[in-house]
Amino acid sequence: MGVVVLALLAVLCIGATLRSSWAVALIILMFTLEQSLQGSVGIFRAQPALANYVIAFFVGLSAVRAVFALERPFLGYFGPAWWCSIAIFGWGAISLLWSPSGQLAGSMTREGLPYFVLCVIVAPILIDDIKDFASVATLVLVFGTIIALTMILNPEFNIRSGRLGFMLTETVRSNPLAIGELGGILMIVSVLYRGLRATRLFTVLRVAAFVVGTALALYSGSRGQVLFGGGTALAFFALARQVRSIASFAATTAMVLLLGVSLLLLAQLFLDTDLASRWDSSVLAEGAEIRRLNILDLFIAFGRNPLAWLIGLGWNAFSSITDSSKEPYSHILAVDILTELGIPLFLVYCVLLREVFRNSRALFEFVRDDPHLRSAVAAFIALAAYQFLLSNKQGHLWGVCPMFMYFLLVSRVRMRHDALAPEPEPAPQPAT
Repeated sequence: MGVVVLALLAVLCIGATLRSSWAVALIILMFTLEQSLQGSVGIFRAQPALANYVIAFFVGLSAVRAVFALERPFLGYFGPAWWCSIAIFGWGAISLLWSPSGQLAGSMTREGLPYFVLCVIVAPILIDDIKDFASVATLVLVFGTIIALTMILNPEFNIRSGRLGFMLTETVRSNPLAIGELGGILMIVSVLYRGLRATRLFTVLRVAAFVVGTALALYSGSRGQVLFGGGTALAFFALARQVRSIASFAATTAMVLLLGVSLLLLAQLFLDTDLASRWDSSVLAEGAEIRRLNILDLFIAFGRNPLAWLIGLGWNAFSSITDSSKEPYSHILAVDILTELGIPLFLVYCVLLREVFRNSRALFEFVRDDPHLRSAVAAFIALAAYQFLLSNKQGHLWGVCPMFMYFLLVSRVRMRHDALAPEPEPAPQPAT
């Protein structure tokens, strides 16, 4: 298995140096590829950060190449969405000065800083054209499915406490949330993206990606990844397809629903007892209650401190003020931004979401009549929505950098398309 995973890393890194869309796909797959490497190759397990360094190096090379290869490379880079993102992260760092959780918050900030550089500073320069979304979707389907299989079939990965993973050290286990995240990504892209040509081989790839992605998400024990992945795919299905016939659209939607429900029913029959127990209604209610208490703790502290309405309680104040949770952060990004960074920064966050929505809608209008690009854009926007949902289920500011990457790439491509689109030819003047 180690040879296969190393070959995957080599192919993706070489591809990233040649094509920027490969670099974006490499970032999307980075967290699960890292775990597959650690679970298969000794040196990556002994040096957990090595995979990140390798990937960052080749993505950096791709970014340098893009700067010199693209026409006006920084066009669309310094847009409103980018400045909003910088403001949010910048104020998060500044708020460490008054955060009651300074030591833990500082440690989390330092851990997340490399991902911020990769996803917010470097990634937005990598792609510049709507067609790049199709390339990224194809690469994610192919390589994401293979990476998922390297984890499912690897005997080093096993299920403990209802979650798939492996022991990185004697006391540290791999992150099941990242594993489940890839499962959701494969569910979304396989349902929404149609290739340039609807060949039998590509159809088989999409079905395989959906089945493998669903299995991976279920085995990870990450309930939100399963529900958000399937729900987002269904929610964006109408966006990805031109509705030529209500009957055919209803039939296709019913088939997707039937396939998803069938997989979930089969999962209930064959899942390990610990895995199945994570879907018990009492367990689901317990998870929802924990997050409700997290929100309540933050709002109580926020309401008692009028100065915090302006400047926030300070990044990661949650871990110092809560009595109801042993979690190091609340897991709900929107609430964190409002209470820990303050109302002004929450308004900046709302402006960012508005910009992303406007740019997403504009991109869709550009490709409405092109079935291939329409499905690619719908899949990429759906991935952004998926990351947004996850950020409000399991995220903290420095841990959701990929979400900002999706937001910024959508906004950059829209701005470049507007600026570089050829001017329409003037209508011919009538002869006099």
